Amino acid sequence: MLNKIREKTVKDFDDQWKLQGELNDDYWASDQIIFDQFSNLFSIDEVKGKVIADVGAGTGRVLKTLFKYNPKKVFAIEPSSSGVVEISKNLQNNKNLSILQSDGLRFKTDESCDIIFSLGVIHHIKNPTDILKNIRSNLKSKGKIVIWVYGYENNQIYIAFYKLISFFTHKLPDKLVYKIAALLNILIQPYIYLCKFVNLPLKKYWLEVFNKCGWHKRKDMIFDQLNPAYSKYYKKHETEKELLDAGFVNLKFHHRHGYSWTVVGENI
Repeated sequence: MLNKIREKTVKDFDDQWKLQGELNDDYWASDQIIFDQFSNLFSIDEVKGKVIADVGAGTGRVLKTLFKYNPKKVFAIEPSSSGVVEISKNLQNNKNLSILQSDGLRFKTDESCDIIFSLGVIHHIKNPTDILKNIRSNLKSKGKIVIWVYGYENNQIYIAFYKLISFFTHKLPDKLVYKIAALLNILIQPYIYLCKFVNLPLKKYWLEVFNKCGWHKRKDMIFDQLNPAYSKYYKKHETEKELLDAGFVNLKFHHRHGYSWTVVGENI
């Protein structure tokens, strides 16, 4: 059952990258949103001269920013064939890139990494401890993991709505889900406008992340919520337990905009 859920999730993203694989100049593909995810837990300058990897690299959005800070070697780990194709196109001018088409459980880099990133991935993997252990096995001693996951805290109303609508959208074809995402993108605008004047739930997310993106990317972001077979909204202590169980130490947390968790940990 676990493997079937993971396989379905990979297929969902494989289909998604076919629809929205190209990177653009939108805020979602900008350096600023990556800096925002790292917050003050991690300085992007740390990648200079280092061996790094991105597990669940998608279309190469995160690596596009990291390459600007001159890492020594970069591994893009991506299980979906569509993602691999898009990484090859989007990052084709980077000679120190190695693309590994593999899931998080089976990948093996040919050189131990100083830093491994996995942003927006772990929350789509059911029971991810085995994958986190494999990430740790590919790190040098004292190497770092940097993850970003959906948070539970302050999200309870949204999660109830998400569970209700995704119960139906998981059964629908992607093209129809995209139309639903486009409709929701319109319907949410009055709420976002009110957030400018009233302290409504997820105010910081709507104003400082979602609304900075262009129309098409906002639709993609809603689709990204409705489409994957599995998503988990982590409480802080759940995130902590997953990483500690995988053997990471010296964990540092940031509650990003009150709706998600950025965590940095170290290998022993």
